[in-house]
Amino acid sequence: DHRRRSHTHMFVRMAARARLRSFTLTANGALVRNEAQVWLNGPQASAHLAGAAVGDGAFLQDDTVFITHAAPDCESRQVFKKVLRRGAVGVFQGKILVQQPAQCTDGYQLSQGLLLDEDCQFLAKPELEIYADDVKCSHGSTAGELDPMQLYYLRARGIPEGPAKALLVLAFLAEA
Repeated sequence: DHRRRSHTHMFVRMAARARLRSFTLTANGALVRNEAQVWLNGPQASAHLAGAAVGDGAFLQDDTVFITHAAPDCESRQVFKKVLRRGAVGVFQGKILVQQPAQCTDGYQLSQGLLLDEDCQFLAKPELEIYADDVKCSHGSTAGELDPMQLYYLRARGIPEGPAKALLVLAFLAEA
């Protein structure tokens, strides 16, 4: 079914002091890929890209982000979260490239998957490639299930299991 497939591209070249804020939300679909390529070409440019995906069943969602720091004093943030169940697959491929002239770069990358059962998959490939000496860059990726202690806490306060799980899923996605 072609209506359940989507492929988006975003190509951005940023000048000095430019600001970019981008958020994508993917809710189901058969095959969805969101791709972004961003070049921070001017000093003090800032790019914040975030995404949230919720998939159920025959769902493959891929966020691919490549940010190039080519100028000094720039900042980038990538925060991508996926909630998956019943065979859904989520993919995150993110790269921060810091070229030699891009001193004082501040780059951050986070990808997380919340797996609501054992049939789903979260595949992550975070990357840093750094050629400058004075940078602050980090990346992290995790996958896991709902925290049973958090669920217990909500249930002990009279919240039924279904709504309690929904609250925890929303709290997980909120950072994106």
